[in-house]
Amino acid sequence: MRAIPNLDEAMVRNHAAPESFSRGASYYRSGAVGDLLLRGSMLQADVEGSQYPSYRVRITLDQGGVTAASCSCPYDWGGWCKHIVAVLLRCIHEPERIAERPALEAQLAELDTAQLRGLLLGLAAADPDAADAIDRQVALIKLAGHAPAAPAGAAARAPERRSPIDQEAIRQQVRLLMRPARRSRYDSYDYDDDDPGGEVIEALRPLLEQAQRFVVGGDARSGLAALEALTTAYFESGGALFEQLIEIFGALEGAAGEFFSELALAWAEAVLSADLTSDERDEWGERLAGWNDQADELGAGQAFDLAVTAADQGWDYPPLQRVLAGEIGEQGAWDGVSPEYADELAQVRLSVLERQGRYQEYLYLAEAEGQIERYVLMLAKLGQSQRALEEGMKYLSAPNELLEVAKVLRERGALDAALQLAEHGLALPATSEGEGPYAYSNEYLKAPLANWTVDLATGMGQRDRALRAAETVMRIAPSLNAYLSMQGLAGAAWASLKPTVLDQLRRSSATSAKVDVFLHEDLIDDAITAVENTHDYTLLERVIATAIGSRPDWAISAATAQAERIMRAAKADRYEYAVNWLRHARDGYIATGRADEWRAYIHEIRITHGRKYKLMGLLERL
Repeated sequence: MRAIPNLDEAMVRNHAAPESFSRGASYYRSGAVGDLLLRGSMLQADVEGSQYPSYRVRITLDQGGVTAASCSCPYDWGGWCKHIVAVLLRCIHEPERIAERPALEAQLAELDTAQLRGLLLGLAAADPDAADAIDRQVALIKLAGHAPAAPAGAAARAPERRSPIDQEAIRQQVRLLMRPARRSRYDSYDYDDDDPGGEVIEALRPLLEQAQRFVVGGDARSGLAALEALTTAYFESGGALFEQLIEIFGALEGAAGEFFSELALAWAEAVLSADLTSDERDEWGERLAGWNDQADELGAGQAFDLAVTAADQGWDYPPLQRVLAGEIGEQGAWDGVSPEYADELAQVRLSVLERQGRYQEYLYLAEAEGQIERYVLMLAKLGQSQRALEEGMKYLSAPNELLEVAKVLRERGALDAALQLAEHGLALPATSEGEGPYAYSNEYLKAPLANWTVDLATGMGQRDRALRAAETVMRIAPSLNAYLSMQGLAGAAWASLKPTVLDQLRRSSATSAKVDVFLHEDLIDDAITAVENTHDYTLLERVIATAIGSRPDWAISAATAQAERIMRAAKADRYEYAVNWLRHARDGYIATGRADEWRAYIHEIRITHGRKYKLMGLLERL
C-alpha cells in the first residue's frame, strides 16, 4: 500500500555483489517474488528458488530505510543474496503491491486471555515445531519467574544450580586435549609454520567460553568453579606443550602464552561479578597469585596481575568507591600511578556495571578511566542523543568508534544525530601510520563509515549528503558499486561529475576497481593502461578478452607474451595456463581475419617447443 521511503536501486546495488544484483533482478523480472507483507517495521516475502519450499526474506526498516536484511537461503559469500535483491527491487518498482498489516504487538493486545490461549493451542495443534517453540518459551518464562528479584541497580541472578559444576569432567577434557601425541606435533616445527600451540588453544577455548557464559548469565559462582578446573588442569597438563614452546621461542609465547591473559580477563570478570564475601575474595586472590607466580616461572610474565588486582580490590577499593560516587580526580580510580593493565581492568568493570544496570556508575568510571568511546556509547544507549553527539564530536576521532556510536544513535531513533556524527567523522583529517618512507595515510579506515553514511542519508531522503559520502567512498575505496551508487545519487548532475570521478580513478592504485569501472564504461584504453604492470592475471585476462573486439593487436600481443613466458619456463604443471592464453590470442587473430597468421604462429611454437610433450598434447585442443 505504500513505498518504503527513500529506497532505490543504487542502495541495493551497493549492498550486493554484481552477480547477486544481476540474478536478483532476473528473479524479480521473472515474477519469483511472492506477496510483500509489511508488519510495523518488518517486511517479509517469499521468493521461489532452486529448492522447495520458497526462501523467506525478512527486512527490518526504520525511518532511514533498511537496517537489516536476512534470507533463509544458504548464501554466505558477502553482501545481500539475490533473493533479498529481488524483494527490494519489487518494493522499489511495485510499491502498490506492499500489503500492510498491523504489528503483531497491536493485534495481540486486543485479545483476552482465553483468546490468546486458544490461539496458541491452535498453532501448536497445526504445527509440531510451533508446539516445541511454545514449550521452550514457557520453560524460560517459568525459570525467569522462579529467579529471585534483583535489587535496584543489580543484575538479575540466574536460577541457582541444583548441582555443582562437574570440575573433574572439565579437568578430564583439558587433559585429553593437551595429551602429547606419540610423535610430538612440534618435532618438525619450522619458523614459517603456524603457531605450534594454536590448535590446542582453539580446542580449549570452548571450555573458557562455557565458563564465561555462566558469568554473563548471572551465575558467577558456577563460572568461578569452571574457571578453577580449567586453569588448574591447564597448568598441570601443559608441561609437554610449554617445554616445546620454551625450547622454540626461549619463553612461553604464542597462543599458549596468550591464553594465560585470556584466563586472567575471565577470572577478573567472574570475581567482580560474584557476590563474594571478603574471605572468599581473599581465598581466590591467593589462588590467583599462585598461578601468577607459576606463569612467571614459565616465562609468560605475570599474566594474572589483572585478576589478582580485581580480587584484591573488588568493589571496595577506596579510590574506586569515590569515582563510583561521582568524585573524579586526576588519578581516576587509582591511588598513585595506574598499572599497565588499568584499561583492561576498567573495561571489565564497565562490562559488569552495564550488565548490572548500574549506568550512572558506569558513566562515572568510564569518564574517570578515559574510556571515552564506552562513555559516549552508553550515553547513546541511554537515549541521551544530544550529549552523545556533542561528546562524540569533541572526543572521538577513530572512524570505527564513531561508526559504533552512530549505529547506536540510529537504533535509538536519533537519525539526525547519527548522520551528523558520521559526517563529522568523514570530515576529520586523515592521520598517518608508520614512519619515514613507510608512512601511509589511514584514510581508508573511513570506508565502512562512509558506506554506512551513504545508506542512512539516502534512506532519510538527504540525497546531497548521501552523494558527498558516496564521493568519499569512491575516493578512498573505489569500486564499481561505489561508482554506480554515485551515478544514481547524482541524477542529472552526473554528466558534470563523471569526468572528475574517472580522472580521480585513473590516479588511483585500485587496479581491480579501475578494470571494473573502465570496462563498464567501455573505456578499453583506460582498462589496458590499468593492467600494464599488474600481476593479477585474472584482471589481465578480463581486459584481453574484452579488448579483442576493439584493440585486437594489443590483446594478441598481451596474450602471447603470457603464454610464451610460461612455455619458456618449462613448468609442465602450468602448460594449461599457457594454452588458455593462446586461446585468447587465437580469438584475436580470427576476429581480425588473420587465421593464416595464427596457424603460422602455432607452427612456430611446435618447432620451438616440440619436445615438451605435455604442451604438444594440450595444443591439440586449439
